Amino acid sequence: MPIRDHRAIYIHCDGSMIHNTKSSGGIGYVIKFPDEFELEDISDYHGTFENANIERLELLALIKGMQGFMDWYKKFNLRLTSVTKIILITDRFYLQDEERTSPFKIRDWRKNGGKNHEGKEILNWDLLNTLDKTRTKLNQLTFKPVRIEYQRRKYNKEADKLSKRARKEGTPNKAIAIIGHKIGKRKYDGQDVIYRNLKPKETIDIHIFRKRPIKNQWQINAEITSGVALGRKIMIITDHELQERLQRGNLYCVKIKAVLTHHIEIYRTIRKLKK
Repeated sequence: MPIRDHRAIYIHCDGSMIHNTKSSGGIGYVIKFPDEFELEDISDYHGTFENANIERLELLALIKGMQGFMDWYKKFNLRLTSVTKIILITDRFYLQDEERTSPFKIRDWRKNGGKNHEGKEILNWDLLNTLDKTRTKLNQLTFKPVRIEYQRRKYNKEADKLSKRARKEGTPNKAIAIIGHKIGKRKYDGQDVIYRNLKPKETIDIHIFRKRPIKNQWQINAEITSGVALGRKIMIITDHELQERLQRGNLYCVKIKAVLTHHIEIYRTIRKLKK
């Protein structure tokens, strides 16, 4: 079990989605105070968000968790003298401060117009930007450090239940919808591929289930359909011309051109396979 700081305020956040044609999802959060305050937990949930993806839902959960705490704090003006920090909990590994939500990374991306050092568009930049600005507001309001930490799902069950409730009971809306987002039926239910196990010039067979534009690039989401990584999800970033040859619901054999931290690039010599 993770070691807890008993003088910190914890905000457990989670998002969940149904892999249907509308990519319906919900978010929830639970605020837990140090024992000395003798306060009950505060919880809330929001949904149903359509045409999003799981990372957008998880990011929105973190944002709503901070906003929910700020609204409560402004109303009751709780003295936080003994509080060491405010810790947001996510069960998505890549959204902790050591990964994509690092304030230093986000501010570097902001200086570069929402792009990384390679000049590539940052996925879900709009919400990452909002998250960083919301964190700054929370810090300025409370004068406490604000961290985002990862914990496994079994330690985040309360927020998980709220997010699932939200996706069922909420009013359908497109508040965080991805423009041009289309999703097809998946063949598997696998986790993300381990990118460090992939090699340039390696060929893989894939099934494409989602496509979305990111400014002047395209994100292709696929599943690996053969080999040791069978069923694993993989992300491909490509240009407009190549994405037109990669259609949802079809199978292809592609050759890896470059392996990056969270996606790959492929050569233009693709081969369509029989279903």
